[in-house]
Amino acid sequence: MSKNIQATPPVEVGRPPVVTILGHVDHGKTSLLDHIRHAQVAAGEIGGITQAIGAYQIEYQGKKITFIDTPGHAAFSAMRHRGGQAADVAVLVVAADDSVMPQTIESIEHIKSAAIPFVVAVNKVDLPGVNPDLVKTDLASHGVYVEGYGGNVPLVNISAKLGTGIDDLLEVILLLAELEELPDSSTESPATALVIESSLHPQTGPLATLLVKKGIFRKNDSLYLLQNSIGKIRSMIDYTGKTITVAPPSTPFQVIGLSAVPSVGDIITNTASPVGAGLTPPAIPSEVAILEAGADNTLDIEKPTILLKADVQGSLEAVLDSIKDQANVVAASVGNITDSDIQIASAATAQILGFNVRISSNVAKLAEVEKVKFSNFRIIYQLFDYLKELQEKKTLAQGPKIIETGQATILKVFNFGGTMVYGCLVNSGKIKYGDQIQNSKVTSLQLGKVDVSEVKKDQEFGLVLSPKIDLKPGDIIVATTEEA
Repeated sequence: MSKNIQATPPVEVGRPPVVTILGHVDHGKTSLLDHIRHAQVAAGEIGGITQAIGAYQIEYQGKKITFIDTPGHAAFSAMRHRGGQAADVAVLVVAADDSVMPQTIESIEHIKSAAIPFVVAVNKVDLPGVNPDLVKTDLASHGVYVEGYGGNVPLVNISAKLGTGIDDLLEVILLLAELEELPDSSTESPATALVIESSLHPQTGPLATLLVKKGIFRKNDSLYLLQNSIGKIRSMIDYTGKTITVAPPSTPFQVIGLSAVPSVGDIITNTASPVGAGLTPPAIPSEVAILEAGADNTLDIEKPTILLKADVQGSLEAVLDSIKDQANVVAASVGNITDSDIQIASAATAQILGFNVRISSNVAKLAEVEKVKFSNFRIIYQLFDYLKELQEKKTLAQGPKIIETGQATILKVFNFGGTMVYGCLVNSGKIKYGDQIQNSKVTSLQLGKVDVSEVKKDQEFGLVLSPKIDLKPGDIIVATTEEA
């Protein structure tokens, strides 16, 4: 445990640095934060994956540091990107046993895009047989050159499990922040904050976790999204669950009193502003479009049709981004299942897929009456696996896909002892032995007097169908086959 973490209020010049933790899934990001903030979150997480952005603040050597914990699963790429944008300093966690992995590379790109300083934390150095130097080589191959290896990016060997190297890492973070010369923005007006998570609580209503960028938020402040009122601060709760009355720059807090659920990435102010107090929100859709099922043939019959619900906005966007090409999403929103969700799903003949949401007994009874199936998932990749199963079942239910292979014109019709032979010219594609033409099958193809397996564009050929069908010169025939 980091022995220098203190509980006394610090005296600071400038605002505390905001630090984001990035890296590949299971490389120890949350375990690292556990050690820093004295809270065993990882043990309580479903599947060992952080699935919603959290923000936490500690005091080290008399100075505050705010940490943003960003999820590591591939589906949360957009959330990790926003975490990088909100931060002043990044920590890139790389496990010594795995070294650089796909999400490590992605995290490097996010850090470069955000143009913020960062430190590499090589985790799991306590494991037997690991070679931390291999990480330096692999990082260099992706354009990251650490100190002592041709560059100036600091690197610290740590064990999030044992606490080894945590103090060294915190000292490097404070050094990088000091070099950034973060100004004290507490007197600036209006106060502005970034939404780093939002949700709809069944009792409390809309909730949001805000990270103060500048100015000070106080209890009873009115809140605005650009020029639009979005509520009033009735209660402010810090990351420990304690009620607070003021939130200076770099402070994360949950706000109660919102009139609507804001989107992750929205800029909230305490004064109406047409430009968000100089901050430009990321290009994140604030609403999810709802398709009018069956109204204009917009649904792809080859894909399963679903209504999606999630506990928080960030998770909803991440899931939607991952499944957008795999399903017809007729509606998507934050919060528990409602009567309205059942009615929409029933009208669209859709299943409801939930991510960390609940359904009351009354709504469950309505779902049973309307024959709407509801499935809830607590681990995101289980939702993806289930959706894949739905796709496969949809494909099997539809049977084989029929595709057109070619077209031909009937030139002449011959009757040889009751066997009808059609003289044809291929107009497009090709026609093969065994193809279907209307309700008949191609049983013979001849070029001249030679039997062939297929004929191509501009070739004249003889054709026998079984059973025979009534065709006349000038008719166009279309050959089809089942797609393998």
